Amino acid sequence: MHARRLSALLALVAAVGVPRSVAAESWILQRVVVAGQPAPGGGVFERFSIEVLPVVAPVNSHGHVAFFATILRGRTSEGYFRATGRRIDTIAAQGDAAPGGGTFSGFGRHPIPALNEAGDVAFAAAVSGGKTVEGIFATTGRRLRAVAVVGGAAPGIASGTFANLDAPALNDRGDVAFLATVRRGRETVEAIYLSSGATLSKIVAQGDPAPAGGAFAGFGVPALNAAGAVAFAAVVEGRAVPGGVFVASAGRIRMLVGAGDETPIGGIFAKFSERVAVNSAGAVAFTSLLKDAPVAQGVFVVEGGRPRKVVALGDGAPGGGVFSHFGLWPALSAAGAVAFTASVDGGGPPAGVFVATPTRIERLVGIGDTLAAGGTLASFGLYPIATISPAGDVAFATAPSATGEGVEGIFYSSRSRTR
Repeated sequence: MHARRLSALLALVAAVGVPRSVAAESWILQRVVVAGQPAPGGGVFERFSIEVLPVVAPVNSHGHVAFFATILRGRTSEGYFRATGRRIDTIAAQGDAAPGGGTFSGFGRHPIPALNEAGDVAFAAAVSGGKTVEGIFATTGRRLRAVAVVGGAAPGIASGTFANLDAPALNDRGDVAFLATVRRGRETVEAIYLSSGATLSKIVAQGDPAPAGGAFAGFGVPALNAAGAVAFAAVVEGRAVPGGVFVASAGRIRMLVGAGDETPIGGIFAKFSERVAVNSAGAVAFTSLLKDAPVAQGVFVVEGGRPRKVVALGDGAPGGGVFSHFGLWPALSAAGAVAFTASVDGGGPPAGVFVATPTRIERLVGIGDTLAAGGTLASFGLYPIATISPAGDVAFATAPSATGEGVEGIFYSSRSRTR
């Protein structure tokens, strides 16, 4: 897996400037879907995760939420779905016809969809009985199309064919960026590709020269904004920085920040999160492990070529206590608000979902808070993740505790409206 190859460089979480922390009393918390709820087409929703993978449910500014789920007692056992208000539609389910032939045979290897402002969804899926065994697919309105498929030609790599596809990102133009493993003779090469209109092009591949020297050796999951800029974390080999956060735009790759660069709070960046986030203004959010700094971890945003701190270990948390650990990666709104999950020591709920702006940090929900589905929030699961829309609305998943308390579901939080 790509994430395993990145483990030498890429890591977890949070950092930067100390904004005022306040409680988020004005946020409206609503249920998107919970386990046991009827599923479209029959049966009931069972789970929203696979094994130890995080639940990522992207949300857009209209309150649409895309998610993966397994189904009990239905015509299908799993699929991708989109919630719009109280309505839930099936995007693609196991057993449905796949574009180009065959049927979808599974989504569990890649259970993280992408969503844009139009409500279109991109996802990876296995296929059986067709001309391919796997592909990246996307909706445009009610039409489902294949973006790239295993066995297809890999542009930009001589004699290359796609051997594995994963982790699509989707923008409002319908462009799709994704990770690929390309087979070239007896060897395989990791790469990031971008599908834009009828054109499929390589953004960067393993072995390509990196901007600060050396050669790219591995990639994190790509992020994509409305202008078609692709942001990603990467490992670099050779006599250069060992890795960093990069952005590709207009045929050029730039390094925004590299391992060894000074941080805004002292010390240097040491390792970066596997995933980064990019917004329409070109700001990029990431988490980092730090070296020789006052704290060990932090969340940062690069704006105008300079990193700024969002929140760091030891910063005061809303409701009391201090941040003691952060989720795997942050999310970023159009206005630069950063959503993240975190553990808290010394007061208040022991874990929660937070949103940070340049002036303050708010807690949207924490362990022990009342949920819209009834009962209290018992756990966020093994790898808590929050997503944020361009407008600043937030979605997150909950899970039962180790002893069975609490509900498994996906929830939505907004300042200004109900879904």
